[in-house]
Amino acid sequence: MISSQKSYLIVCCRYIGDVLLTTPLALSIKTAEPDAVVDYLVFQGTEKVLAKNKFIRKIHTIKKDTTGIAVLVSLFKKYDVSIAANASDRNTLIASITGKYSIGLTNGWRKEWWKGILLSMHYVWYDLIHAVPTTLMPLRMLGIKPIYKVVMGYDDDDRHYACSNLPSKKFILMHPYSMKEFKYWPAKKWGELAKLLLEQTDFIPVFTATPAPGDAAFLNEILSYSPSETVVYPCSFTQFAAGLETCEAYIGIDTAATHIAAAMEVTVIAIYGSSLTRYWGPWPNDCSEFSPFLKNRGIQRSGNITIIQKDWECVPCNKEQCRISTHNRPECLDAITPDQVLAEIQKHVIRTHSK
Repeated sequence: MISSQKSYLIVCCRYIGDVLLTTPLALSIKTAEPDAVVDYLVFQGTEKVLAKNKFIRKIHTIKKDTTGIAVLVSLFKKYDVSIAANASDRNTLIASITGKYSIGLTNGWRKEWWKGILLSMHYVWYDLIHAVPTTLMPLRMLGIKPIYKVVMGYDDDDRHYACSNLPSKKFILMHPYSMKEFKYWPAKKWGELAKLLLEQTDFIPVFTATPAPGDAAFLNEILSYSPSETVVYPCSFTQFAAGLETCEAYIGIDTAATHIAAAMEVTVIAIYGSSLTRYWGPWPNDCSEFSPFLKNRGIQRSGNITIIQKDWECVPCNKEQCRISTHNRPECLDAITPDQVLAEIQKHVIRTHSK
């Protein structure tokens, strides 16, 4: 039987946060073409952030350190349209293999000439434009209206879990982990922030917990500096999203969880070091700007999101190694104090509730 439904494959073999930021593609396609099917192809392990997303039918995965040739052969020209959601060579090749019509990104470099041959259509990536509008660019060429909204799925089971494991009193949810250690804010500062929240606000500090051994060790270090009233919330991505429904605010670093919190449209305080906020800052849903954090340093505010970053000449360097560090740590991130974070909570959360 031949299906009359138009089929789309979104290819994003990147990190978890990158995958989440492509969900406006699925939302836009399904809104414009309700009968279409939208599938994904991602690295194994990153599919968890797409779980329970009602706009996605199926998720294909390949292992990061393999070619995934068996999967690609099974998907050869299976989709009407395949979209490479970022400019990596792997995503370009996969889109050209899996789609009858393929779309992808280039960096505008001469050495990428082959992408113009393999792809039906390609467009240039600019890091002055945020990842969300960049990813949505090809939709207008397909006659689909872009919807600038990141989508995170979860369900009633997740809500029940959150209700059973989170405080009944007002709380602030914090996620201090990332896949990249250079993005970590020091454990002692997290502990000091938890103490300040208890002493100077009526919010209970709650830290997420993940199964990753490295995260567990870092959490234990944080708790060694934190007051005993601090709460720990073990959760999956979908349970984390449900927990955000009832929190007063979220505090995190440059990590996938911060993008989830932004998608949930809660008050977000994001602590950034050397990252490019103009491209990778948390996305304020339905934002109409090409880049809401184009200033790219200092304290920036857009919609429900505040980014705290040092206003130094070298920020953002977008490097993992700090060239001015004397202790192998990003100086710009370590220089942000718990008092600065608390000030933004008092400004954007406490004032909001007092109105």
